[in-house]
Amino acid sequence: MYVFKNKDSIIFKISVLVIFLSCGFVFAKLFQPQAKTVNIYKQALRDYENGNYSNSYYLFSKISYLSKLKPVAIYRQALCARALGDEKSELRRYQQLFNNYPSDKLSIESKYLAGQLVLDNNPNLALKYFKSVSKLTTDEDYKIASEFYKAKITASKIRYSNKIFSRAKIANVEKSFREYLTKYPDGRLAVNAANTWKKFNPNIKSQDAVLLARAYYFAQMYDEALTVFKKTQLKESWALQSATAYSKHDYNKTKTLTEQGVSKYSDNVRRDDYKLAVDSYLSLFEDKDKFKYSSKLFSLAKGKNKDYIWNLKCSYSPQGSKYACYKDLYMNYPNGEYAENSLLQILFFEINNKNFAGARNLAKDFMAKYPESENYPKVLFWAGKIEQKYYNTALAVTYYQDIVNKYPDSYYAYRAYWLLKGVHQSTIAAALDYKPVIYPYRYPNPQEILYNLLEVKDYDMILKYTKDDFIKSWIEYEQGNYASSTIIARDAMAKLSVKPVKSDLRWRLVYPQNYYKQVKNFASQYKNNDALMMAIIREESYFNPEAQSGAGAIGLMQLMPATAHEIGAKNGINFNTSYLFNPELNIKLGNLYYSTIRGMLGNKDVSAIAAYNGGIGSVTRWKSTLNYNDTDEFIEQIPYDETKNYVIKVFRSYWNYTRIYQR
Repeated sequence: MYVFKNKDSIIFKISVLVIFLSCGFVFAKLFQPQAKTVNIYKQALRDYENGNYSNSYYLFSKISYLSKLKPVAIYRQALCARALGDEKSELRRYQQLFNNYPSDKLSIESKYLAGQLVLDNNPNLALKYFKSVSKLTTDEDYKIASEFYKAKITASKIRYSNKIFSRAKIANVEKSFREYLTKYPDGRLAVNAANTWKKFNPNIKSQDAVLLARAYYFAQMYDEALTVFKKTQLKESWALQSATAYSKHDYNKTKTLTEQGVSKYSDNVRRDDYKLAVDSYLSLFEDKDKFKYSSKLFSLAKGKNKDYIWNLKCSYSPQGSKYACYKDLYMNYPNGEYAENSLLQILFFEINNKNFAGARNLAKDFMAKYPESENYPKVLFWAGKIEQKYYNTALAVTYYQDIVNKYPDSYYAYRAYWLLKGVHQSTIAAALDYKPVIYPYRYPNPQEILYNLLEVKDYDMILKYTKDDFIKSWIEYEQGNYASSTIIARDAMAKLSVKPVKSDLRWRLVYPQNYYKQVKNFASQYKNNDALMMAIIREESYFNPEAQSGAGAIGLMQLMPATAHEIGAKNGINFNTSYLFNPELNIKLGNLYYSTIRGMLGNKDVSAIAAYNGGIGSVTRWKSTLNYNDTDEFIEQIPYDETKNYVIKVFRSYWNYTRIYQR
């Protein structure tokens, strides 16, 4: 009896120990010090980036279930499994994520990806997943893609079933294909949609066949497009047929189809297809002949899309006839796509020809009609110039101040501010402070997932939790992708209707001070304005030291090798052409070159910047032949749009470097 009790006691103790160990194991799984979680996650991420997917998968599994990083770690495990070709494990991780964390931002994507994985082997389960995604998500891309997959699965069931399906169900399948191909003709699922639809309904209607052909065209599957064109009516497909013929080098067919199409079937095709056909047609001819052939096409054209050819004809017109062309275009299409540009062209024709009374009225018309236009600050500035120089009214100050207040980062804010302050030179010496690029907002709360992702530097996952372009720009910057970072931030800032104050951290992403130490050193050495040199680098290469243009210009300041060697030889600097990719040498030679051309042009920065793009000979000729009274009129009359826009862009950047970083 005693032995039996002792045995029970041992069993009881062992049970307690097992329970204790189990609780400890569960506790360890659930509770994990944050520092340990961060270290494990960082190592797992390093392994993933180094291609050690098995160990990465294992380490991500070690992230505590109580950590905010757990759903991200599960998603990362799925990516590891995908890289290893283990679809079963990938699917299990997706299912774990959307079942256990249904409200997480990765849940919808995981369910969508799970649907793709089971599409062939378990279409019913895939259909369930895609139906759920299309109901739950507000993301238009996932919604439409899920609708496509639902249609694909249903189409397959209908094709291989002996059952009779209702017309409504069949119509809904085709509707989903139609909606996808209408919205995403060049989407990654477009060819899949086209192929599935073609099999589902071999007797597809003409308008729907055009959708298929467009998908094949954008995928460069021209032979497939040609096959589908047989099911279309010419009046609905001529534009795409013309563009396809051009891509197949059948130029006679391109010419014939476009001329016939614009004269007979202009209104039967989508406007973007119409433009595609016209562009293909005009690509057949050299630049010197484009006015002639755009005029020919214009004479043949009829219908609502004619304004596209009209606008092209105006742009190719000789200088003397541009005004009349744009005026006629504006009169015939006062609310059309090109009305704003036409009115702008007419306005500046009047300014350049010193008809300030007419220009004054046109500027007022433009500002009343297009208050949201990106050209508004330009027109407002010239309205101010007219009031200041030719009517001497106080309205000029009002206009200038409005530009500075509402469009603080624009080129015209720079010009308006200079005029308000009575600054007559194009640049001023200004001491700049160096301010590094940092995270562009107040740092997230430690309780937010974004904080945790920033802590472990999982930049790819950060982008799945936020669509903020400035954060995307910052991530690109952190990864050393300076060009893409600057461009993303530039475009994001352009979308803001109200610009932030100049101390806002987002401006540093738009106008970063990359290589500023070298720029400041060589600008000082060669007596250049350092903010202006930063502006040149930004506009030439967006801080990509490996940049190389189609013409052969190299590096940060986009130096032509022959020019760089010539400048170097005159100053005792010998180098191999490949060294121009070296930031320090490129900045040194760029500053030396700029200093040289500036000295040859009377130390005028505007002339030198124009010459940096258009050449000294061109600038010298313009200065002697153009009819201008001041710098603004000279810039506006530069006959090469590329050079004119370059001057404006560089001085806009110069203004912002001065505005943001000046002490």
